[in-house]
Amino acid sequence: MMRTVDAIGIDLGGTKVLGGVVSPSGSIGAALTRPRPSTPSEMVRGPSEIVHHLLDDRVGAIGLGVAGLVTETGVFEWGPNVTGEHLAFLEVLEGEFGLPTVVDNDANLAAFAEARLGAGRGYRVVVMVTLGTGIGGGMAIDGEIYRGRGFAGEIGHMVVDVGGPLCTCGQQGCWETFASGRRLDQMARDAAAHHPAGRIAQLATGEPPAGRHVTSAALEGDEQARALVAEVAEWLGVGLSTLIAVLDPDVIVIGGGVSRLGDVLLRPTQKAIAASLEGYDVRTPTPIVAATFGENAAVVGAGLAALRKAHV
Repeated sequence: MMRTVDAIGIDLGGTKVLGGVVSPSGSIGAALTRPRPSTPSEMVRGPSEIVHHLLDDRVGAIGLGVAGLVTETGVFEWGPNVTGEHLAFLEVLEGEFGLPTVVDNDANLAAFAEARLGAGRGYRVVVMVTLGTGIGGGMAIDGEIYRGRGFAGEIGHMVVDVGGPLCTCGQQGCWETFASGRRLDQMARDAAAHHPAGRIAQLATGEPPAGRHVTSAALEGDEQARALVAEVAEWLGVGLSTLIAVLDPDVIVIGGGVSRLGDVLLRPTQKAIAASLEGYDVRTPTPIVAATFGENAAVVGAGLAALRKAHV
């Protein structure tokens, strides 16, 4: 009987690192979470330490997704939410472990997972939008990642409000300054400060208010939290309208931690798209769906891409 081979998939994002043992079916076995490394040298060592922790005799490949600009040769060049430049992750990981390894942008790998086995399966053109610390993006056509000349998919840095808030990338008014986990974090802090008896402040007792408290309160039905989510959804709809107008994809998949809001986020987002998309009434509506793999999509995609490289 042929032995099943798994891969280790890792998502190095703007606030944390997720790692897991990924099967060919996309399920995750052993998993762990670590804080995001704070220096370039720690950035390079961090994924290796996760591999050492998860490695066993079933693992035959390694995949790593990084939030930022990653070349096809596995070099992380730069990213506004991640420390370091010109980090040769592929060379380091393959040299250390001797296993087939894939390194790519994290949202590209999330798109790959959702197009192959998730919410985008069966669609030809899949746009992935990951709502994490910032907004990541990836696109898959016929199940393959679309890269443009190398760095396609940096949708979070579309400028939607010239002269708007300063983004971590150095521009003003980027989409992710209005509709991302970082924006929800700021909203949570403001809400708790102005309404110390409110549900968001209650949920944050003993720790700094954060987007996850807004999300939890909104899922409970708290009106203040749902109003904040609706504000984020309006901006999310503005950006998605632009993507639909330019790309006219078969489906848009929403992933990242914020995606766990499900219809609480997606219903007002659809309304915002209807209000801002040119020719909305004569278009076939683009499905906007939550990611099957949620905030683990990049981990799953990294594992699946690595297994393909290993010919498993």
